[in-house]
Amino acid sequence: MSQGTERVEDSSNLTDSVLDYAEKWYHVPVLTVLLGFMLWVRAQSYENFTRGGEVFFSGNDAYYHLRQVQYTVNNWPQTMPFDPWTNFPYGTSVGQFGTLYDQLVATAALIVGLGSPTDQTVAMTLLFAPAVFGALVLIPTYLIGKRLGGRLGGLFGALILALLPGVFLRRGLVGFADHNVVEPFFQAFAVLAMMVAVSVAERERPVYELVEDRDVAALREPVGFAALAGVATALYLWTWPPGILLIGIFGVFFTLKLSADYVRGVSPDHLAFVATTSMGVTGLLLLVPLGTLSFSATKFSLLQPLLPFTIAVGAAFMAWLAREWDARNLSPSLYPAAIFGLLVVGTLLVYLLFPNLFNMIRSNLVRFIGFGAGAAQRTIGEAKPFLQQGQSLASVVIPEYGLMFFTAIVGALVMVWRSFAADEHEAEKLLVLVWAAFITAAAFTQVRFNYYLAVPVAVLNAYLFGWVLGVVGFSGTTTEAIRDVEAYQIIAVFFVVLLVVPGLVMPVTVGNSQTYTANQMGKSASPSAAVQWDGTLEWMQGNTPQEGQYGGANGSMDYYGTYKEGDGDFDYPKGAYGVMSWWDYGHWITVEGERIPNANPFQENAETAANYLLATNESQANDVLQRLGSDGEQTRYVMVDWKMVNTKGRSGNVKFFAPTVFNDNASQGQFVDYVIQGQGQYTVLHKQDYYESMMVRLYKFHGSAVEPEPLVVDYELQQANGRTYKIAPENESLVKRFDTMQQARQYVQEDGSARLGGVGAYPNERVPALEHYRVVKVSDTSSTRSPTHLRTLQQQLGMLPDREAQQGFFKTSPTWVKAFERVPGAEVQGTAPANTTVTASVQVQTDRGTFTYRQQAKTGQDGQFTMTLPYSTTGYQQWGTEKGYTNVSARAVGPYEFSTPQKQGEDGFTFQNATAHVSEGQVLGENDTAVTVSVDNQQTIPVEGANNSTANGTTGPANGTSGDDGATNGTANESGDGSNETTTGDRDSSQGANTATRAGLVGAFAAALLVARRD
Repeated sequence: MSQGTERVEDSSNLTDSVLDYAEKWYHVPVLTVLLGFMLWVRAQSYENFTRGGEVFFSGNDAYYHLRQVQYTVNNWPQTMPFDPWTNFPYGTSVGQFGTLYDQLVATAALIVGLGSPTDQTVAMTLLFAPAVFGALVLIPTYLIGKRLGGRLGGLFGALILALLPGVFLRRGLVGFADHNVVEPFFQAFAVLAMMVAVSVAERERPVYELVEDRDVAALREPVGFAALAGVATALYLWTWPPGILLIGIFGVFFTLKLSADYVRGVSPDHLAFVATTSMGVTGLLLLVPLGTLSFSATKFSLLQPLLPFTIAVGAAFMAWLAREWDARNLSPSLYPAAIFGLLVVGTLLVYLLFPNLFNMIRSNLVRFIGFGAGAAQRTIGEAKPFLQQGQSLASVVIPEYGLMFFTAIVGALVMVWRSFAADEHEAEKLLVLVWAAFITAAAFTQVRFNYYLAVPVAVLNAYLFGWVLGVVGFSGTTTEAIRDVEAYQIIAVFFVVLLVVPGLVMPVTVGNSQTYTANQMGKSASPSAAVQWDGTLEWMQGNTPQEGQYGGANGSMDYYGTYKEGDGDFDYPKGAYGVMSWWDYGHWITVEGERIPNANPFQENAETAANYLLATNESQANDVLQRLGSDGEQTRYVMVDWKMVNTKGRSGNVKFFAPTVFNDNASQGQFVDYVIQGQGQYTVLHKQDYYESMMVRLYKFHGSAVEPEPLVVDYELQQANGRTYKIAPENESLVKRFDTMQQARQYVQEDGSARLGGVGAYPNERVPALEHYRVVKVSDTSSTRSPTHLRTLQQQLGMLPDREAQQGFFKTSPTWVKAFERVPGAEVQGTAPANTTVTASVQVQTDRGTFTYRQQAKTGQDGQFTMTLPYSTTGYQQWGTEKGYTNVSARAVGPYEFSTPQKQGEDGFTFQNATAHVSEGQVLGENDTAVTVSVDNQQTIPVEGANNSTANGTTGPANGTSGDDGATNGTANESGDGSNETTTGDRDSSQGANTATRAGLVGAFAAALLVARRD
C-alpha cells in the first residue's frame, strides 16, 4: 500500500472516529446550549427586581414563599406548621406552602450564605429559583421525548420547550418565585420514572409466583424501578399536595392498560406489580408530612396517602380477578365491563358512606379538569378558563405554543393510529396519552395549568418528529446514515422544523394582537405592584404599634415564631389586631408590612372582606368586623388602593367587581351602568351604592361627607335584541351642568333617560361622612403612574362640561394606596339654632396635599346636636407608637369649624359659626371628655362679595381656648373653608405642573391632574 493511500485511510478512519464520537455525545452540547439559553432568557431581567438594596417579586404568592423560606432557613429543615400572621383572627395552615420547594430554596440559601445567609441572600436565592427550575424542566422533557422519538426527537422536544413564550415561561421568570414552575419539573420526572417502570415490567414480565418463590434476581429491576417511580411521585406531591390529580391519572392509566392487556391475552400481573409497588411506596412516603387527620385537597391530609393506597390495592385486585376470570373460563371481553361496574359501585358507596369526601373529590375534579370555572375562580387571573367567551382557539393557543399545540395533537393521533396499525401497545405510550389528555383538560379549565401542558406538548412533538424521521428513512446520526442522506429527507425535516418558526421564533399577528417570543417575554419581567405598596407598608412597620401592643397592651408576637394550630382559632394576645384589605394584598401586608391581614390570597376571609368593602353604611361595615373576633381581637386598619375602586380598564387593574362575587347580596348592576359611546367604546356610570361603599368612601373621600353637584348625564335609550341600551348622544355633551340642584333634578325627572351625577367623584346623592375612620397615610406614588388608569382618568375628565367640574374631579389625592385607622372618635356636644344643620369641617394635610373633612348633624327643637369626629387637631405627640397608637401622617392644619347654612338678608348672607379643637386622646378614646361647642357667633357676607366669600370663607379672631389633650370649650370667631371648597393639590406647583405635562394633559386637564401626578 502506498504512503498516500495510507494517509487517505488514516484520514478516513479519523473522520469516522470523530463522527462516531459526535454520534455518541452530540446531544450533550446541544442540551447544554438549550439549558443555558433557557436560564439566560429567564434571568436576564433580574435587575428590575432589586431596588435600593431591597428585593421584590412578581405576583402575590411569592411573598409568602419568602416568609416560608426564611422560616425554614431559621429552623432547617422544618417548614412553618401554622401561621397566625395571616387570616386574622384565626391564623392558617396551608400545606401547599412550606413544602419541598421551600426546603430546597432554603437549603440553597444556606449553602450560598455559608450556613448563615442574610435576609438579602435568602431573598436573592428565592428570586432566581424559578429561573433555575424553569430551565431544569428541559432535562425530564428531553428524556421523555427521547424515549418516544429517539435522541433527535428528544432534542426537538427540548428545543420547543426552550422557545415556548407562554404561561410556562412566565411562571419560570426570575422573580416569579411561586411553586408553579417547580410542579412540572417534579411531575415530568414522576411520569418519566413511571414510563421506565412499566417498560421494565413489560420486558421482565414479573408475576406473583416470583414473589412466592422469593426470586430476588428476577424481581430486582421491576421492584427497583417501580419503587423509584413511587419515590418520584411522592416528591412531586411533597412539592404540591393538590397534585393528587397525578395519582388519579396513574389510576386511570393502570385501569385502562390492565383491562386492555387482559383482553389481548397478556397477564395483568406485570403492570399490576408496578402499580402496587409504586403506589404503595408513594402512599408510605406521603405519611411522612401528614399534617391533619381530616381530608383536604390542599394540605398534607389523609387524602394524599389514601388515593395511592387505593390504586395499589385496586391493581392487585384486578390481577387477582383476572386469575379468577381464567379459572372460571369467563369471556375476556366481559372483564372491562366488570371492572367498570365495580368502579361505579365503589363510587356509590363512597357517596353514601362518606358524602363529604365524595363532594370534595367531585368539586376538585370539576375545578381542575371540568372545563369550567366558578364565579370565585374567575376573580383569580390564573384560575380563569384558558378559552373564554368570544375567543377563538387560535387566538389563545398560538401565543402560548405557536403551531406546536396543533402538531402535538397530530402526534397523539399518530400514536393512537400506530397502536392499531402497527400493533404498538407499549404501556409508556398509553401513559403519555392519558397524561396529556388530563393535563390538556386542566389547562383549558384553568389558564395557569398551561405550565404543565408545555411538557406534554413538547414530548408529543418529539414523538411526531421521530416518527417523521422514520417515515422519510432518516435512520439516525450514524456515519453511514449521514453519508446516505437524501435531499427529500432534508426537505422533510426542514419542513417540520419550519413549523416551529411562527409564534416561537418570529412574532405573528393573531386577531388584533401580536405574539411575543421567549426572549421578548424574558426582557419584560418586572415586579408586581408591591413596589407601589412598599412605602406605605414600610411606614406601617414603623408608625403603627407592634402586634400585641395596640392600645398600650404588653403582648408580643414573634414574627418567625413556631405556633401550634390548636382548634383552628388562634388565641391572639391582647393588643393584636387585623388589617382589612382585599384578599389579593394579604401576603404583602404580612411580609412587607409585618402586620396581620384579615384576608389573603388563599381566599381565607374573602367573603368577610367582600361584605365589609361593599357595605353601604358604616354600622353594617363595623358589624362585619365585630363578628370576626372577640373584644380583644379587633381590626384596626384598612388599606385601599386605586384598583379596588376602579371600574374600567384592563382586568388586572379593575378589582372593584371582585368582591361582588363573594358577596351574596351584591352584583355589578347594583353599582354601575354602562353608556355606549361608539364602536367598542363605553363609559362607566356609577350608581349611588358605588359612592356609599366603604372602599370608595375611604379611598375617594377619606371618610368625608360629599354633596352632589348639579351635573346630569344625559343619554339616549335604544332597544336592540330585546334589551335596552344607553347610548351617548352624537352631537351633544354626555354631561351637562345646571345652575342649581333643583334645575338638575327637574331636568332628570322630565327627560326620563338622564341621571344625576355618577361620573368620577360626583355622586348621585349626598354621601354621609364616616365617623370612625381616618386616613393616616397616603402613598408617595400616584395612581396615575399606571398608564391605563391615567387614560381612564383623562377620558372621565374629558366628559365633564367645564373647568369647574374638572377642577373638582379629585376630592382627595389619587395616590396608589391609602391606609386608614378605625378609631372610637371624639364625641361633640353642641348647641346651635333649632332645627338647622350644623357642618363641621377641618382641613387635613397629607404627604400629597390637603383635603377637607366634613360632617353634618341636625339640631332638634332644643337646638342641641351631637356628632362623632374621627380626625384630631391637636395632641399628636402624646399618642404615638410608644403609647400603642399610630404616628399619623395626616394631620389637621387648624381647628374644626362648625357653621350653619347661609341665609340671605338685606345686608348679604349671614351664618353662625364657631371653632374647636379635638385632641388625639379624645379621638382614640383615651380621653372621654366630650368636645362642647356653641355655634352662635354670627357672620355676614356682603352681597357684592357673596360668591367669592362663599368659595374662600372668612376668618375672624378666635376667642376659644383649647389644650393639647383636653376638651375644647367655648366659642370662637373663626370661619374657615367654605362649603364649596375643592381639594387643594400639590403645594409644589412647579413639580405638579411638570408632572401634568408629562402626562400629556392640556388646559383644564392639567389643572385637574395637578393633584394626581406628583412623583
